[in-house]
Amino acid sequence: MPGLFKWGRTTAFAGFLTLLLGLLTEPALAQAAPTEGFGDGPKLIIALIALAWVVLAGLKTFSASMKTRGVRLFNWNKVNAVLMVVFLVVFMLFVLWHFLKLMKFTLPVSASAHGVELDGMLSVTFWITIAVFVITQLLLFGFALAYRHREGRKALFYADNHQLEFYWTVVPAIVLTVLVLYGTKVWREITQVKPAEDALQFELFAYQFGWQARYPGADGKLGGHDFRLISATNSMGIEESDSAGQDDLLVPEITLPVNRPVLMKLRARDVIHSAYMPHFRVQMNVVPGMPTQFYFTPTVTTKEMREITGNSNFVYELACNKICGAAHFNMRMKVNVVSDAEYAEWLAKQRYYFRRPEPAVEGSPSPAADTASSLTTLPEGRLTAQLPTQR
Repeated sequence: MPGLFKWGRTTAFAGFLTLLLGLLTEPALAQAAPTEGFGDGPKLIIALIALAWVVLAGLKTFSASMKTRGVRLFNWNKVNAVLMVVFLVVFMLFVLWHFLKLMKFTLPVSASAHGVELDGMLSVTFWITIAVFVITQLLLFGFALAYRHREGRKALFYADNHQLEFYWTVVPAIVLTVLVLYGTKVWREITQVKPAEDALQFELFAYQFGWQARYPGADGKLGGHDFRLISATNSMGIEESDSAGQDDLLVPEITLPVNRPVLMKLRARDVIHSAYMPHFRVQMNVVPGMPTQFYFTPTVTTKEMREITGNSNFVYELACNKICGAAHFNMRMKVNVVSDAEYAEWLAKQRYYFRRPEPAVEGSPSPAADTASSLTTLPEGRLTAQLPTQR
């Protein structure tokens, strides 16, 4: 008996310390919680857990003491089984609450044509996963209740069950195979489709730590490039001798016409980057020495997405999704999706990547004084472009 009561006092004291620790650490949680809208939730949860610990410890101690006198107060096997079910219900409600709480952080509707099918594939995978999760949890906790210890009942032991093993191996294998084949089909349709003839081509050039975007000029063709030509005055390594590149444009941000196919060509100068535009469901690695590309069609303008999200300050953005160095966070570029008329107006205001020397006209401003892309001309008249200053 003395050992029993010593154990009981120790357990109760541990429960009290748990409650005290919860109350002491709660202010730190509560301080961070208001921005997410948790309020007094962390404090209440910690207090309830600590209180349940103390109550159960006390009951178990009291029950054990009464058992030594021949009095059985509780069937702890049944209590534990019931608590399993209670935990299941509370846990499932928490999962549901958590799901609904975080829905506001998910992406809005896809802003590209292929993104709709990609979202559909994700939804199928998501709901299958939810179904498996719910079924397995119900079986797990249900078995704890159904097969709890009972007087006069002996558990049946057997080493294996080949039929059961067959089902739990074959069924998941079939489901996963279907999902993988479905995903492969969607991916092939996205990445291996032949670009339309009227598709807009533009190039993204990644470097530590920023992006440069190059658009074709009136000829609709991008000039060639060679990494050996990269220098302080030719940051993207564009071939000056290629006539197709003489009218290429260096732009400060990406602007795309809505409902027009876009072929985004990608190159990197130093390390592996990743072009990530989440609202368009676009992501592709940008690898030095291995040009890649992504073909997609934007379907929602920036103005329309602001109405959909209810955010008047919403902007699409390009980000790097690889941890590429100390200033990785700085690799962002604004993306605009506009109407055809707005796109044509924007394009007319952009400046050439290479600037061709032009004779000065008396009374008119020099074109060299107004360049949005920090262009320069060497004394011998070569066509050049400077690397933008890195922040």
